[in-house]
Amino acid sequence: MDFSEIRENFLEKINSLKDRIVELVSENKKVAIIIAALTGVILLCIILLLCTIEKKDDNNGVIKQELILTENLIIPNGPDIPEDYNLSRQTQEKWTEEEATMWFTVPGIKEIETLSKTNDKIVKEIIGAAP
Repeated sequence: MDFSEIRENFLEKINSLKDRIVELVSENKKVAIIIAALTGVILLCIILLLCTIEKKDDNNGVIKQELILTENLIIPNGPDIPEDYNLSRQTQEKWTEEEATMWFTVPGIKEIETLSKTNDKIVKEIIGAAP
């Protein structure tokens, strides 16, 4: 079926419908007037409903109001920092022998095994069911 056949079928159905309407109006004028009046009333109701429906706001009911500054903004003072507090410090490239013995603890076999198991668990979670 090509487009011309579809068009012809559509036009035939339109003409048939037109003929039926003309026949109905000529034979039953009272019924035709009632149908036309009801159709008009329904269309009028639809138009009125569409006009009375409020449009939804994109703001979810929040009213947009532009902020107008009457004075300059004042930047608040930051927190008070004690005088002997350093915001940054000079780091040494490496520890001295005294610092190393004081702060560094050689891990034992138990700590190494615990760390290894924890790392394996993390790797399995990352890999998941990958082959």
